[in-house]
Amino acid sequence: MKLFNDLQTQKVSKGTILLYKGDICKSVYRVVKGCLKSYVVDKSGKEHILHFAAEDWLITDMDSFINSKPSNIFINAIEDSEVSLITTSDYNNISQLSHDDLLEQNNKLINNLISTNKRLMNLLSATAEERYRDFIETYPTLVQRLPLKLIASYLGMTPEYLSDVRRKLVQK
Repeated sequence: MKLFNDLQTQKVSKGTILLYKGDICKSVYRVVKGCLKSYVVDKSGKEHILHFAAEDWLITDMDSFINSKPSNIFINAIEDSEVSLITTSDYNNISQLSHDDLLEQNNKLINNLISTNKRLMNLLSATAEERYRDFIETYPTLVQRLPLKLIASYLGMTPEYLSDVRRKLVQK
């Protein structure tokens, strides 16, 4: 059994919220086409993007999905998208995967953890230019697809400041 074979797929219109804060997350979304984002909203109503998921990326609230806890995040479609759904029952049958498929999924989880740790370190200690360069390296297809304000939110800066960073990079 391959984890992503024969999964339910769903078309999702731009702007559709797939997970609301407070709901129990019932799916891991694998993006077939399009782009999703996960984010939190602070007390002042400001959105902080945690993660983008473009083609072949996964996105979920793992704590909510695994532990049936209320989610702390939102997930929504920022483009018309198509996603494959890994449900809790699919996940509970993971033991039916072959050894090679389990290794592949383990490697994806490890890469996700590495990427998350790198992102956290960048937010804490990298310059704005370094964070933007890392974004380009991590999400090369999204640089031209996403509005500047979404990229800026992800990088922890204003759109105006990101414009300055981009302008300085072009001048170099």
